[in-house]
Amino acid sequence: MSAVPHLTEEQVAELCDLETVTDWLERAWRDLGAGEAATTLRVRAAAPGLMGSAMAASWPRHQVVGGKLYLTHPGGFAFLVGLFSPAAGLVATFDGLGLTAIRTAAASALAVRHLAPPDATTAAVFGTGNQSRPHMQALAQELPLRDLRVWGRDPGKAEEVAAWGRDWGIPARAVADPDGAVSGARVVATVTSSYTPVFDVGLGPHRERQTRATVTSSYTPVFDGSLLDPAALVCAVGSTKADRQEVDSTTVQRTGFVVSDSAEGARTEAGDLIHAAAEGVFDWDSLADLADVIAGTVTPPQPGSGIVLFESQGVALQDVVIATLAYQRSL
Repeated sequence: MSAVPHLTEEQVAELCDLETVTDWLERAWRDLGAGEAATTLRVRAAAPGLMGSAMAASWPRHQVVGGKLYLTHPGGFAFLVGLFSPAAGLVATFDGLGLTAIRTAAASALAVRHLAPPDATTAAVFGTGNQSRPHMQALAQELPLRDLRVWGRDPGKAEEVAAWGRDWGIPARAVADPDGAVSGARVVATVTSSYTPVFDVGLGPHRERQTRATVTSSYTPVFDGSLLDPAALVCAVGSTKADRQEVDSTTVQRTGFVVSDSAEGARTEAGDLIHAAAEGVFDWDSLADLADVIAGTVTPPQPGSGIVLFESQGVALQDVVIATLAYQRSL
């Protein structure tokens, strides 16, 4: 029996360009909205300091089933994606970190494609981690950008990310003030952890002062929602657990349309909406699914007529789409 191929993060990046992934994901979500594909909710097995998560999807268009299993721990993440077919069983496995970055940016690209105001030339990216660069590419792919602001808690990292964007022909610049980043931006992508460590400063064993950053933490919105352009699209990507709040309740309250990649999953994972609902400024019954928008079963407001919020938690169908593309191209 031949060995099952394993595609590394570098191989996935070489095989899967963002534009093609976006087009494939659009087709898959149209299938999902039409009942011709399926994806599960994420399940988690959490214990102190260690968590395992899993999710799966079925895409009959390509006769594939797949899923993602991953580790979350204080030092970061580790992902593995598997792809199956009825004819061959397990056909390939994939490193999941790079795959996750590309497919998440593609989801935001689709939200921009379907929901952004038509005259959006100014955008902002909040965050300087793994998702910042793919999201800059997604915005440049879908918008006629003239000004892309990059904000991060570390100004040096923000300038590094902006410089990378300029090297790719994206009109990016680092900004030091989050209010300045969001003011006038027609599309805003938040890709931070919204994680603020609360440092505990005490005395060490030899009476020297020492700092520990692991005692407590808080999750804080990254900009003031009252400053949003009245027709802006906000792609909120970083708030994927109930305790996180990357976008404040003012933003949610001002929106005319809220959509998620999983309206069902958002009830337990979209911290932005969970906080807003607890404050009485958001009604879960108003939440739409992006797959239904793409399939045409839900009609959104006219783009540019009001603030739109896209809450992205990530669903297994996204992983299966890019795994299928990478596998087919690898052949």
